[in-house]
Amino acid sequence: MDIIPEKSNDYGILGIDAGGTFTDLAFLQLADASVTASVKTPTDHDDLVGTISRGLELISEKIDINNIIAVNLATTFATNAIVEEKTHSSGLVLIGYDEEQVEKAVKEDKFGTDRIILIAGGHDTKGNEQAPFDRISLGRSIKKLDSTVRSVGVSGFFSVRNPSHEIAAKEEIISLCPGMSVTCGHELSSDLDAILRAATVSLNAGLIPIVMDLLVSVEKVLRLRGITVPLSVVRGDGSLVNSEWAKTHPIETIVSGPAASALGAAWLGKAQGIERGSWVVDIGGTTTDIIYLDKNGEPAVSAHGASVGSHRTLIKAIDIFTVGLGGDSRVKYDPRGDLFEIGPGRVRPLCSAVYEAPALSGALSSLKKSNNPKEPLLIVKNRTRSSDGVLESKLEDGLKEGLCSREALAEKGYVSRIYFSKLEEMKKAGLLDFAGFTPTDALHVMGKLDKWDREASVIGAKILAGDKNSPEEISAHIFKKFIVYVALSIFKKSMILNGFGDHLTEDAEKLLTYMLLTYKQKDPFIQLKVNSEIIGIGAPAWAFIKEAANLLGEEGNIPLNAEVAGAVGAAVSSFSMKYSVWITPVNGNIFRVHLPEGICDYDDLDTAVEKAEKFMKPWICRRAKKIGAENPAVESSRIDEKAETSGGTEVYLWTELIYKVKEDRGCLFKGDAICL
Repeated sequence: MDIIPEKSNDYGILGIDAGGTFTDLAFLQLADASVTASVKTPTDHDDLVGTISRGLELISEKIDINNIIAVNLATTFATNAIVEEKTHSSGLVLIGYDEEQVEKAVKEDKFGTDRIILIAGGHDTKGNEQAPFDRISLGRSIKKLDSTVRSVGVSGFFSVRNPSHEIAAKEEIISLCPGMSVTCGHELSSDLDAILRAATVSLNAGLIPIVMDLLVSVEKVLRLRGITVPLSVVRGDGSLVNSEWAKTHPIETIVSGPAASALGAAWLGKAQGIERGSWVVDIGGTTTDIIYLDKNGEPAVSAHGASVGSHRTLIKAIDIFTVGLGGDSRVKYDPRGDLFEIGPGRVRPLCSAVYEAPALSGALSSLKKSNNPKEPLLIVKNRTRSSDGVLESKLEDGLKEGLCSREALAEKGYVSRIYFSKLEEMKKAGLLDFAGFTPTDALHVMGKLDKWDREASVIGAKILAGDKNSPEEISAHIFKKFIVYVALSIFKKSMILNGFGDHLTEDAEKLLTYMLLTYKQKDPFIQLKVNSEIIGIGAPAWAFIKEAANLLGEEGNIPLNAEVAGAVGAAVSSFSMKYSVWITPVNGNIFRVHLPEGICDYDDLDTAVEKAEKFMKPWICRRAKKIGAENPAVESSRIDEKAETSGGTEVYLWTELIYKVKEDRGCLFKGDAICL
């Protein structure tokens, strides 16, 4: 990204955070890194590009788009595609893997694809070839892939010790299938876990076509609005990559949104200047993400690879603790325990749905026919347009008649009550949207929020409570339960961070929840303490974070622009990368350097280190520039690992050369300003 010193102080960076509920945009001005404009627009999951386009239209009313020098995008698009099992058809080439091990992984759906090509080859722990690379078998199998496959992942056994077979396979596939996107396992991770590396590269292959299409469309939208500047994407560890790199390495963008939120919270909450650690609590519409920042304001990176849905990966990402709790969480009544539960799962708040479609008010009112508590649920969006299924056809007919509650549809014979569970499955599959009572509705009933239709929230509370409580009482209960869940989640993650996670059993958690809910009414009571700053961000944070922090003995900090922290974090993100090279002993007196393009052997350790340094400095600079760094600055360090025998003799085990790269730009975020 070129930033020219002569540019006016009106110039700045546009951050975009395409979240699950809202897409946020924030413009940070060069002069003092202040947020001079921000907007929020509802995210349309069926048209994310259109959502971003609407956000650009709104922000262009507040700023001169000619002052935008760069656009940084944080998005949960890749994460959602994996969770919702919407990745594209892809192939996976496994070189030298054990067939039984692969069959077991396939049964457990670890790879996310069943188009698997298993061929001979691979290496051992020292990088020695365990079998010749079977180029002929690869060629025959690749030609059998169907035309829907646009991308292939390649993973060789111990390829991180010797990537030569992966590189050869990539060259062969590209020569046989011009235009095919091919990614190798060693390009994404240097960790040794063969199955997880295969899963990582396979998921990456499945994401390439859809993320590539998304980014190409976003670039087009930017150009159409006259914004002809570089587009960068936030990775899961909070660093930036250019859009070209993200198109072929989309797996690196999983948990991009939470990473940007952590950076934004650290920036807005001035976490770097705090003498103790901080907990970032990002309360969204669907989930709450909890992230720890050290006293330098740096988020911890997970020691294990990021997990998305049921899939584990080797991608390094910030350590996030996510709970299914948000402003739009679905509130249900459980008659078995006489309890009102919040989440998991998201619905449209009744107040918002009726505000946008007043006709829904009548359907909501018609649900108030019983004094027993029940869930006020309406169908507000139907994506099924097929007559193939009887239920889908009848459902569509009933909705056309204006019957949008399950009960009304059942009374008129369009849907049997035994099919209510089927409606839930359709909702989970994204074919239906529900509106129901949420914490946002509780805020409206309590008078804490006056944004949409309060009367709809009140009616929903009456239906949910039956004759057991007043709307105000049930709303206050839900509000308190929300803050208790948030506080307990922070405390739970704090225990895990400090090595006490195993002690918080399910029974202990239930007891803590009960005592926190009743601590003002009954003795004894409990006071929890985390001894860390608590920074609340996200649109609903203002309503909950102060009281949740009080339960933990803290005040709670909601910084200015907290509602668009993710977009701010995207704007302040920067390019960085880390890479390790290993040197291992072979046959006692040979030192083998495991380089990203193959192996080299030397007679002594110092020569091996010298040759590795000579190769790696220019190599990692070239890689950094491919990722998006204009002026990469490289730092290197060395770790020599030795062990002592029972006789007191030292034995050399291995050497790790660690390379860290950061962007050495003319414009750097320092303190409260962007310095030119």
